[in-house]
Amino acid sequence: MIDRRAFLFGAAGAAVLARPLLGAMPRLPWDALAKRLSGTVVRPGDAGFAAYARPNNLRYASRLPLGIARCRTARDVSASILWARENGVPLAARSGGHSYAGYSTTGGLLIDLREMDAVVFDESTGIATLGGGSRNATFEAAFRHRNLAITHGRCPSVGIAGLVLGGGIGFNMRAHGITADRLVATEIVTADGAIHRLADGDDLMWACRGAGGGNFGINTSFSFRTYEVGTRTVFNLIWDVRPEDVFARLVDILDRAPDALGSKVSAIAPTATSGIKVQLLGQFEGTPADLRAMLADVYAIAEPTGSVVREPYWKAQAFLAEPGVPAYYQERSRFFDRRIDHRAVAAIFDGLRRYPKTAREAAFKIFQTGGRVNARKPGDTAFVHRSSSWLSSIELYWQKTTPDAVLEQNLAWLDAYYATIVPLAGGGAYQNFIDPSLVDWKAAYHGSNLERLEAIKRRVDPSGTFAFAEAIPG
Repeated sequence: MIDRRAFLFGAAGAAVLARPLLGAMPRLPWDALAKRLSGTVVRPGDAGFAAYARPNNLRYASRLPLGIARCRTARDVSASILWARENGVPLAARSGGHSYAGYSTTGGLLIDLREMDAVVFDESTGIATLGGGSRNATFEAAFRHRNLAITHGRCPSVGIAGLVLGGGIGFNMRAHGITADRLVATEIVTADGAIHRLADGDDLMWACRGAGGGNFGINTSFSFRTYEVGTRTVFNLIWDVRPEDVFARLVDILDRAPDALGSKVSAIAPTATSGIKVQLLGQFEGTPADLRAMLADVYAIAEPTGSVVREPYWKAQAFLAEPGVPAYYQERSRFFDRRIDHRAVAAIFDGLRRYPKTAREAAFKIFQTGGRVNARKPGDTAFVHRSSSWLSSIELYWQKTTPDAVLEQNLAWLDAYYATIVPLAGGGAYQNFIDPSLVDWKAAYHGSNLERLEAIKRRVDPSGTFAFAEAIPG
């Protein structure tokens, strides 16, 4: 369905919408934009501008917008898109601002949805509708007393929009599918300013289930089918003795674990004062005793440090949460469609031993997939990665003061390490861990769904309004 007023507004400006982006930006009519919005326009020098403009990945913090439209409604978003196109200004949308490659940052107009965070719950259907600026923390606050959930992330400030549009992983995904699998409807504003309300049967709805954010328009609401949750055993365990043996045994055991267990295993690079450590983080519907029995062979190698507790669901999620504070970083991902065998384990630990130890920290981490994630076929949704057991990511952090030469050394290590993992993994890359260094990104993110996604792009955004380095081409 299309909002007719927004569509007519778009048609009225059709003659100017096709103008190319200008090489030198003229004086822009910011007051005219402000008059169109129920929200506010924030410019450099205004109160709050620095905080609103700052992305989570500080690697891209120096790229500042000319202005920020703080939208409160879908009509505000429509007006902002049309104003940007009328004036030849590039745009980007932001919900949580956690784009790993800084694609929710722009030198033009930043369309900020973070004030659009209302939550509406239909008791009769169990469907929750969240505004396009909602974050993990928004959902948690609305549902912690209802014992309801969707597949969500651990970082409170991550936007639901980016999460679901790229697929959405979390500790619930093996039992209930990725976030996109719970999506039943969404509202999106396309490049012509039209407001569409999408449900099953629409090609654009199919694309919104996992193609990645920022490709087809700006989503202003999401409706999810929730499920009941109860008590969980949550765990954060660390081994610093025989880490390679521990890692190999953990993977073997977890490969055979029930879908009621969700886990992340990290091999943490050595530092100047310690060797490689292995961390197991996750949740389980069984008891702590059940978990201990499951991991008995790992405990036989070495006793871990850390905690295992049993808590009501949302209190358990607080135990698992990570702050997600802004930092300088890059991550490179790959789905393991093949077994993590002895060759893969050897390569993982050999790469960690080669870590230059000159950046802040680094790790090789794997998120357990499988289960309901693989219950759908690759073409059922835009999220094509339906045959993996694990999603791997190599993460590298550094500081603002890290010298350029040191950073180059670390990035070279990251690239070489990643190159050894790709053939062992056999799968694609995760579009929500979007990677500016990825060469084969079209195939790696979208696989056999790419051709259909390109056709949708040509239809809904023929002028390429929503463009960034790894945007789906039209």
